[in-house]
Amino acid sequence: MSSQKGNVSRSRAQKHQNSTAFKNDKYGATVQVKKAKSKIHDGLCQHCKGVLEWKVKYNKYKTLTQPRK
Repeated sequence: MSSQKGNVSRSRAQKHQNSTAFKNDKYGATVQVKKAKSKIHDGLCQHCKGVLEWKVKYNKYKTLTQPRK
């Protein structure tokens, strides 16, 4: 089992593989998707920048409802 402690190697290949990449604007980009794609993430560490880019890419990014104080 992959959840066993210390078991880091798999004995078989991946069962299911996506044939096409995910597109967050497949059926036309909404206003939120356009805003999220246009944002520039400057002044952040490399890890935080990567997290935000992943969220935008897979449609998980949510803008703030109220401005931060």
